[in-house]
Parts: sequence; C-alpha cells; structure tokens
Amino acid sequence: MELAPFVVCPETLGPLEARDDGYWSPRAGRLYPVREGLVFMAYPRRDAAMIAETMEEEHDWQGTADVAARNLEYVRANAPRAVDFINLVRPLVEANGRRPRALELGCGNGWVSWLLAEAGFETWMCDFESNSLATGLNLEHPNIGDGRRFVVDARYPPIADGSMDLVVFKEFVHHVSDHRSLFREANRVLRKGGLMALMEPVRSARQAIYEIRHPDPHQGHHLTSARDYLRSIRGAGFEIARQAYVYGERAGQGPLAARIRDRAVSAIDPARPTGDWFTRLHFRLIGGAQLIVLARKTRDVQPLERPQMTPISPDNLDLESQDLRPYDEFPTVLGEAAARLE
Repeated sequence: MELAPFVVCPETLGPLEARDDGYWSPRAGRLYPVREGLVFMAYPRRDAAMIAETMEEEHDWQGTADVAARNLEYVRANAPRAVDFINLVRPLVEANGRRPRALELGCGNGWVSWLLAEAGFETWMCDFESNSLATGLNLEHPNIGDGRRFVVDARYPPIADGSMDLVVFKEFVHHVSDHRSLFREANRVLRKGGLMALMEPVRSARQAIYEIRHPDPHQGHHLTSARDYLRSIRGAGFEIARQAYVYGERAGQGPLAARIRDRAVSAIDPARPTGDWFTRLHFRLIGGAQLIVLARKTRDVQPLERPQMTPISPDNLDLESQDLRPYDEFPTVLGEAAARLE
C-alpha cells in the first residue's frame, strides 16, 4: 500500500517511511501499522479518557453489524442532501489542471467521501473509530484507493501543509468542543484559495431554552449558533463564499408550526440560499435546519501546536468479514443518490 507524498506523521508532520508492517515516523520514533486497508495512527495523549469514552460510543452507534439496517436508512434519507451539498461545492473548487483533492474529517464509514470521489475528487478520510471506518471498506472507488483511510483523531489529520483543495465537515464539527482550532487545522492543510465546506446542525433560541430543562444526553455534542460558526470561520483565515440553510423533514410538527416552517422554506431558492428576513429569523429562533457554509482560504493563520500522541492499536478493530455483509447494500443506495451529481 502506497501513501501519497503529502501524508505525514500526525504528531510531528514529518515524513513517513514505508515498511512491510506499516509506516515508520523517524521523528516520532513510531510505527503506524496497517490492517484491512486502514492506516492506524494516533490521538493526543492528554485526551485519552475522552477519546476512549467517545470511541466506545461511536463503536456501539455505527461500528457493528447489528446497527447496519439503521445506518442504511440514515444514509438512504441523507445521501440526496449530501449530493446537493456536493453540487454546491464542486463548481467552487479548482485544482490547476489536475484532479482536485478532498479530505473529509470525521467521516464515519466514509459514505460522503465515496460521493466526493464519484463527483471527481481524489479523496482521503479520517476517523478515530476503526470499526466505523471499516464498515465502509466495501465502498470502493478508483478515486479513493489504498492508503486513503486513516484511523486518527480527525482534529489532527496526517496531511502536510497546503496539500488539499477541499476540506469537508459533514455533521462532525458539533462533536468537537473547540471548533475554532478545527477550522485553523483546515486552514493549515488547504492550499491558498482552497475551500472548506461545512454542513452542520446549529443551536437555535428554542433549542437553547429547551436544553435548560432537558440537557442533551450526548456529552460529546457541542452545538453552537450559526453566528458563532461564521465568526470562527472568518477568524481562521477564511472568506465566506456561500451560506445556506437546508431544512429536513417536518415530522412531529403541529399544523401551525408546520405552516410557519413552510413559510420560512418557501423563500429559499438558488438566488437566495438563506431566504428572506422571515427565513433567517425562523432559523435563529426556531431552528430545524442545517447550516451550510462554503468558505475560501484567503490567508494563513498560526497552526496548532502538535500534542504528544498515543498510537491507536489495530486490536481495536474487531469487525470480521461476515460482520460487513449487512453493509453490502450501501454501494447500491449511494449509487442511486449519485445519479444526481452534477
């Protein structure tokens, strides 16, 4: 398995040397092993307790055969929306005559990365839960290939400075407590003029009031406002190229709430992706939509200091070939959605 020359050690950002059993980092004095097509890397030592807890939660949520049917239904419902997202992104990415490079951070099993590959991007992906990532091993594509799936803390991707044309966050940022640092890291790996694309749920005034009495049971969720995201993105060296709201299904709404929501949605069109004043007010106060931001890198910012890291053991991967059979339908579902890629 060959790695691209810009794939580096996540701790030192130094070069890697290929060995029979993986990739050696001379500066870190550490081997990053390969198993079942996954390159096992590392996470910050200081975050060991949080990482262990989150890994277990992610494993149970999306890294077993038992949850394949539920995950398939999620992808079936959300792949068309992801295709619309990619159709917004693709015209804004240039690569000076070569195939553009995309990096998805916090990719889960990589189904969005597969859609990016189908849209013409050379694609790399990062997720720190190896079983979740392994459930997407049947999502094969010429634009993904070997050496593109990294088991690593996605806050510290193993990518050299200025190597990517596109960085994608699809419902990952709200799992990170310090999203400002995450945007700075996206800045680091992007070339000048590269694009960061974000699609995230945000906190509305209604949700903030609700959570005072009903705290979010997911300790790893860190929802914030659209205004906070936009301020942080600009502070990380980006210029907003496009901002939009995407509303999902209106299940569970009463007649009045549904009519108000429909009024907000009716004003959204290609010329007005954030709708009119009523749409924007509804988004901030009531919510129910996801925020899309496409932001272009206009300047470099001070990169993050690389922390000391702990290797992720390949022994964490407990899925076997028979456990992947329930995921056999994923390529078909994604192929159907990909027919709408522009």
